[in-house]
Amino acid sequence: MIDSPRQVIVGFSLYREPDLPYDGAMYLAYEKKKGRPHFILRESLVIDRQLTFRDLFELGPDPSAVILYPGGNAFYFDEKMEEALAASGVVYDSDELEEIFRPWLRPDIRQALETFMNRSVRGTRKKLTEIEKQNILKQVPHFDKRRAHYLRFGNMDQGPVENMPAALFPDHTHKSRDEIEQQFFRQEASTLKPREFKSYVYAVFDLQRFFQGMLAKKMPQALDQDRVDKYFLEEICRINETVYRRDKDLDTHLIRYLIMFFDNPYADSTLLDDLAKDFMSRHRVFSPKPANALTLDNACKLFHISGEELKTMTRKHLTRRYRKLARQVHPDTGGSHEKFVALNAAYETLLGNTV
Repeated sequence: MIDSPRQVIVGFSLYREPDLPYDGAMYLAYEKKKGRPHFILRESLVIDRQLTFRDLFELGPDPSAVILYPGGNAFYFDEKMEEALAASGVVYDSDELEEIFRPWLRPDIRQALETFMNRSVRGTRKKLTEIEKQNILKQVPHFDKRRAHYLRFGNMDQGPVENMPAALFPDHTHKSRDEIEQQFFRQEASTLKPREFKSYVYAVFDLQRFFQGMLAKKMPQALDQDRVDKYFLEEICRINETVYRRDKDLDTHLIRYLIMFFDNPYADSTLLDDLAKDFMSRHRVFSPKPANALTLDNACKLFHISGEELKTMTRKHLTRRYRKLARQVHPDTGGSHEKFVALNAAYETLLGNTV
């Protein structure tokens, strides 16, 4: 479990559900209370044709506390929890509880249980009909599709999202928005590294569509960040209304994306390095060396450094300066092709004169 992004969950999350058969399901919700982890056993259910959820049992900071071991490989659940579930009228079986609490079982028992489950369910997944596929794709919001795409493939380019098969979203239908968000929160916590947070938010809110050129898909840190911030705030408000059905305050599930976006830098990108290598390769192979090759003095002027400064620069420092200048002169960020070509020529010249 990660401490950031933090998540606070309060109240109900409602959205209109089509007239389809639905069986309520229990799930484990995570939130923070006074800065400490807190778990709650919840159930998705339909009230007045709206999917919502209710709390069934407070588990506290450690869900494993309700799992008791009488000896050997046997285990059972605390009777206080089972009495609370019976009093609530929820319908469930032991297999459902075992699946929910499986991550908190004793490691040796969990391994034995998972081995048995893998053998018993192999090849038993029901194949979806074309009608079921179409219903699933209609129900899943584009925001959920983009999140699922990034968490599965780690790709900032969201172009293929529209072609993702319905089979990737069987767990995203007939559930309350809270239950869906709990699924995404667990996936984000187990999949994303802190250095990916901002790039992840940039991708799943589809901010690249507001910009032109390759940098919008590959290197958002080179874009005008004031514009990126503006579009992000507009999008989070739009999704708050269309997906979370909130028209005033921001849904608490979206708060974690504000934290991810504004409290973290973008992930490192090798795009400019790749462009430089591509340029130098083409320059060496296809272009004869010009008679008036770029002099060392002119290369230093393009990099805004003196010859004395160059003598003390390492390749790492030179590359860092190159990346900064490349963002300024690249055609996709307001520069020009000529300036970018000249900068790369200067970079190639200076590389041979660094320590």
